[in-house]
Formats: sequence, structure tokens, C-alpha cells
Amino acid sequence: MSQKLAPSIRVTFPLLALSLQCIIIVLFALFVKYSEDSPNKYDATYPVFQDVNTMVFIGFGFLATFLKRYGRSGIAFTMLLAAFALQWATILEGLLFDFKESKIQISIISLIHADLSAVSALVSMGAVLGKTSPVQLLLMTILEVTCFTVNKWLLDVLLQINRKTSGMYLHLFGATFGLMVSRVLQRSGLKSGHEKEGSFPISDLYSMIGTIFLWMFWPSFNAALLDTNREKAVFNTYYALAACTVAVFAISSQVHDKGKIDMSHIRSATLAGGVAIGLSAPLIPYAYIAMIIGLIAGVISTLGMKYMKGALELYLDLHDTCGVLYTHGLPGIIGGIVYIALLSVPSVDRQHADYWQMAMLITMAMSILTGLITGFILKLNIWKQPPDLKCYDDQAYWEFPHQATEDGKRSPTSFLFGKK
Repeated sequence: MSQKLAPSIRVTFPLLALSLQCIIIVLFALFVKYSEDSPNKYDATYPVFQDVNTMVFIGFGFLATFLKRYGRSGIAFTMLLAAFALQWATILEGLLFDFKESKIQISIISLIHADLSAVSALVSMGAVLGKTSPVQLLLMTILEVTCFTVNKWLLDVLLQINRKTSGMYLHLFGATFGLMVSRVLQRSGLKSGHEKEGSFPISDLYSMIGTIFLWMFWPSFNAALLDTNREKAVFNTYYALAACTVAVFAISSQVHDKGKIDMSHIRSATLAGGVAIGLSAPLIPYAYIAMIIGLIAGVISTLGMKYMKGALELYLDLHDTCGVLYTHGLPGIIGGIVYIALLSVPSVDRQHADYWQMAMLITMAMSILTGLITGFILKLNIWKQPPDLKCYDDQAYWEFPHQATEDGKRSPTSFLFGKK
């Protein structure tokens, strides 16, 4: 039997969700129209859009199923937030970048930009997964997508950095934003760990489906918005991911006292190479350089998960459910440093490296400040953060079929249905 939601949540969530959707429909009716892309442009770009879309809904969705009693919420709330975020991002991106003749112009490229903004929100969601209500998640998505889009606009206005490349800062922005929200929402009942926060072997396997989908389509993700050097970006991303994966397996075994491999490292750190190579993928001239970057990202990400995660929770109350700092945050910083180093080579690019140093500082400052503000907004009692006992538990929000076997034992897939 599923636990009942508090009356305020039963009213607030449907009201908020439907109100926001109706507002977006009205905004689309007033301001949005389809642009006329050439058939060749659409045909060339649509497959890449589908790759990114697959990452958003399948990759990030299944990646969030590792919690033993939060699998249904992980995958379904990912779908909810992505569906909302891409609509809201279309409005914001259009107003700031694609507003012509009093209308927002929608094209296949604008859909990709919206998907990338949705990814930034899903990264932030990973830091607070299991500790927030659907109401809080929706509000966080609104604020995060808004702040991320404004950050891209600021980089464009202040530093003339095109949003096609500044969008790759979504990893750094999303991770830092989510961590700040998590820090504000942290409370004493969750400090010493939570009995429902762990994973089962089967939930780890489901989560690996998401990892593999993300791994496979990450080359398209990094090349989606490029007009030139798209092939080079795909190749470099592919080899960076491959080298990163080998490094993660090796380091995970090395740091274990019995030489065993930790599945949490594999499902998260193996993606660090794709993040770290994101900005510089179209510029790197040789595959071995991409492989070195991927290897370094894999080593740092794995060591961070092993040694930093517990220390940050113990000393700074910085709880990170999905480890977004190690999948997106630290690799995002590595990627920024590599890109700045490449720009220092005169033959590589005309963009001054100092601009990108400033871009990283602006992005980190914006994500920290807006994440803290968002955290305090979400902490207000009117949003009803779930009590400690209902955190990481599907039964707080879902109706379940009976999943017990005839002899009373747990079904092997019961983690998806919140059964004890």
C-alpha cells in the first residue's frame, strides 16, 4: 500500500504543474512560430537531435535508477523535468537569442539548445535526487534553466562567446548549482546516511543501462551544434571516453582494499571523459591527446568519488546523491582548463584565452549564487520537503501493483516498485 501524500502536496503539485503548462502554452501561442529551415539542414541535423534526445530521456532516466527504493521516481521524474525544461528553455532561448519580428523562431537547432538546457537541469537534479518533492523539483527546474540561459546570454554579451560553445559549460553550471541547492536543503536527519539511500545489484544494472546509452551517444552530444570540425569532435570524444573507461576500471580496482571494482565508479566516472573533452573536442588535432584528457578525467573522477565524497559530506554537509561533482563538475573544470590551454596556442583559435578564464569564473559565480538562492527558496515550508523517513522512497509518490511472489519473498525487481 502506498503512503499518502500530505493534502498540501496533493493539491500543490497538480496545480503547479498544470498552471505552468498552461502558461507555456499561452506563451507559445503569442510568441512562437516555426522558422523555415532548408530540407538539407533539417535532414542533416535531425539524427543528431534524436541522439541528444535519447541521452536526455533514456540515458539520464535510467542513470537515476540506482537507488534501491527510488527507481520509479528516478526515471519518471527525469522524464517530467526534461519535458518541462525543454519547453521553458525554448521560450527563454528564443527571447534572448532567436527573437525576430516579435516572434520566437523554432528550428531544429533551437530544439537541440532546449535539450541541452534540459540536461543542465537533470545534472542539478542528480545532486538532490531522493530528497525533494515533485513540487520542489519543478521549481528548481524553472529557476535552474532560467539561470543557465541567462548565464549563456551574459557570456555572449560580455565576452562575445557564442552560446554554441558556452553551452558546454552546462556540466559545470548544473553540478555546482545542484550542489548548492543540496547544501541548503541538507538537514540533521540525513547527515549520517540514510537506510534507503543505497543500491541493490539489480538497481545498479538498471542504472548501467543509462550509463551505456550516455556513453554511446556522447560523441553526438559534443558535436551537435558544431558547424565545422564535427567529425573531429566525434572522433576525439569517442577515444576520450574509451581511455577514460579503462582508467576508471583500473583505478577502481586499485583503490579497493581487496582489488574489487565498485559499480558506482563505473556508472558515473566512465562518462567523465566525454565531459572533459566537450569544449576542446573540435580543436584537438590528434587522437592521443584526447585519450590523455579522457584518462586524466577518469582517474580524477574515480579518486574523487572514493576519497572526496565522504569528506565533503562529513565536513561541509555537501551531500551529492548521484555524484554529479565527479561526473560533471570536476571533469567540467578539467575541460575548461584544457580549452583555455588550447586557446593559448596561436595557431588553434583566435579567441583570447583570457575571455574563457573569465567565462569559467562567471559561470561558477553564477551557479553558486543562484544555486544558494534557489536552495533557500525550496527550503520554505510551503513546498513541503519530504520528511526524513520518506526520502529515497517511491512509496511516498506512487501507486504500486502487488509485486510479492507467492511465497512472500521480494520480487527481484521490487526496488522499482518500492517494496520492502
